[in-house]
Amino acid sequence: MKPYKGKEVEGYLASLDKDKLQIVQELRKLIREAIPESREATKWGTLVFEKDKIIGAIMAHKNQVNLQLWRGAELTDKEGRLIGDTESMRHLTFIKSSDIKRGYVKGLLKEAGKLE
Repeated sequence: MKPYKGKEVEGYLASLDKDKLQIVQELRKLIREAIPESREATKWGTLVFEKDKIIGAIMAHKNQVNLQLWRGAELTDKEGRLIGDTESMRHLTFIKSSDIKRGYVKGLLKEAGKLE
């Protein structure tokens, strides 16, 4: 990942390696489909999606991309794939875009969008 110093979404996206960008773009598309009233912003050097409050974030790391869900502990995780043991936050990890199970992820996002 290239150094990211800007605060705009486009700058964040431009900082990503091609393989991470593909995953991030797929997740952004699912977020728009599942929570159309949400908006994107960059905070803390990552891409967040929010309504009145933050719902979650897409965090690109060296070897993976995480989809963070702020109130993930409250979600119905039928597949048991959410990771985390904090009081509220959970995440999913993706190594490649084919790791994204669209129906499952979209369902979690819809539920997360209703919690906010």
